This record gives sequence, structure tokens and C-alpha cells, in this order.
Amino acid sequence: MLLVPATHEEIAALAYQYWLEEGQPEGRHDIHWQRAYMALLHAPETGAAEAPANTQTDVSLIGGVGPKIKALLAAEGITSLAQIAAMDAAAVAALDEKLGLKGRSAREDWLAQARELVAGAAPRAKTDKARA
Repeated sequence: MLLVPATHEEIAALAYQYWLEEGQPEGRHDIHWQRAYMALLHAPETGAAEAPANTQTDVSLIGGVGPKIKALLAAEGITSLAQIAAMDAAAVAALDEKLGLKGRSAREDWLAQARELVAGAAPRAKTDKARA
């Protein structure tokens, strides 16, 4: 099934990661944008794009994601911040329900946190700032 990325921010977050991977070159924004769009367009049904190489993979930098939830996410194939950032709200809600998290992902705003982290922001939790 082909999915159209839900928001401009999802494409921008992934394009930013591609730009970082390439060493922040000038004049390649269109290439990164198209690559991100295509990655999200052809993502699995969960809405998660395949993470670019060298992307920060520690999903536990998201406040509320500890070792147990990190393992649950990995079992579902979610191993990077870029994958979560590329999801839409419905996909995150479906994942939350599947994992039995009782709305935790929405309460702790995983989607916004993942997008912030992918865009280069520091983690929200003080303890995670030292790890990032």
C-alpha cells in the first residue's frame, strides 16, 4: 500500500537527516526533499519510513520510552527516531494500542518529541540531554 506523507514536517524531518548524513552540503535540498518524500511514500503500512544511515537510533531519548518500551518498539520494527518522526498521529495511536500502552504515546507526545530530536533539538528530559 502506498501512503502519502501526512505532513510537511514529516518530509522535512527526514530530509534534514539526509542533509546531515551528507555533511550539510549546499544546493542539494531538492534532492534530500525528494528522497525523503519517496521514502515516506513507500513506507510500510505503519507509516514508518526506513531510517537513513547514521540516524540517531536511540528511541529511548523520547521521554517515557524506557528499556521495556524500547524493546516492544524494536519487536515491531521501530528502531529509530526517524521512523517515529515519519509516522502520522493515526499510526502512532495504532502502535500504542497494539502495544497496550493505553494512550501513553499521546500523553507523552512521542511524535513531537521524535520530530524535535530528528531535527536536532536536545531531548526534553535532563537525564537524556547528557546521553544525546
